[in-house]
Amino acid sequence: MEKEDAVPGANFEAFQRFQRRAADGPPEPAAWEAVLQALGREARLEHALAFLKQARVDPVLWSGFQARLKAAVAQSRIRRMNLWQIDPNRRTLRVRFEVRGPACLLHPPALLAALARTLMDAGLPVAMGLEKTPRPAVHLGHPLPLGVAGWGEWADVALQAPPALALEALPAHLNGWAPEGLRILACEGVPNIASPVAELCHRAHWRWCCPPDLEPEARERIQAFLASTVFELEKPGKVGGQKEPKRINIRGLLDDLQWDGPCLDFQTRISGAEAANPRKLLAAILGLEPASLTDLSRVRVELREDPRLLQAHKFEPKLHNMFEDAVLLDSGGNIQIIDDDDDDEPLILGAK
Repeated sequence: MEKEDAVPGANFEAFQRFQRRAADGPPEPAAWEAVLQALGREARLEHALAFLKQARVDPVLWSGFQARLKAAVAQSRIRRMNLWQIDPNRRTLRVRFEVRGPACLLHPPALLAALARTLMDAGLPVAMGLEKTPRPAVHLGHPLPLGVAGWGEWADVALQAPPALALEALPAHLNGWAPEGLRILACEGVPNIASPVAELCHRAHWRWCCPPDLEPEARERIQAFLASTVFELEKPGKVGGQKEPKRINIRGLLDDLQWDGPCLDFQTRISGAEAANPRKLLAAILGLEPASLTDLSRVRVELREDPRLLQAHKFEPKLHNMFEDAVLLDSGGNIQIIDDDDDDEPLILGAK
């Protein structure tokens, strides 16, 4: 597929010029400061360092410039840590996307990298995280099991600035840059104080399409499972400090099992205490090897209501000095300024 143009209005000329010229080797030492200053003005120092690592440039040839770049990135990270919570330009984008073959064969870290690269290549102003070695601030929802297609997955993306395109137009644009099997379905803005989407995932909906030769026995086994009160699965573990198999009751881990023609729909709860792989659960019920369940898909992931947004006042940034006041006023937040011509009337600052 021919790539579309990057997002209109995304002004990263210095960074794009740096990317194009990287194949010719590092800048001349006399130009280092000018290059770093240009990248700094575009807030692209961290992106340049990440690009060099991904491009796997000659470490000897680039050692001098990379050392100077790492020092600049460290200084930038300190500044960003101090301003992150009150940055008036920062935005949080919640993305819903689809993962099918061959993208569903990627492990979660590789899938995350593919999604981040799609957003950045398309010109979206993706912010870098605050880690010691900054990475794109893109975070997946509940992990998708390897080899399982996902029809409605979630991710949160921190942006340095509002996107130049309307949110409704973003999916079509981003899909021009997506690898095979990855498709953006929708983008929505959420408040920066919102809980991470991974914490909000609480129920997954699954569908398994049964091969015709297995359907009679599969229906019989599912019926027996539904009629049972206890259904145990053996798995490796420790008993009394010794390694030996242990048995767990999985009857309560799968809900609402229903046949829709040859396909079985069911749900699983998502929590730290119930992290069993649905493919293994279903295989145990059907008496099959997990690898044989090739037509399992996660149809969608439900999000619970965000407790932070229900108590937004508790999570809003607390201002401590005049500089932070000025930043918030400049951002046009929930501040109302009333300036009356009557000098006797005071200036009122307050929430609308």
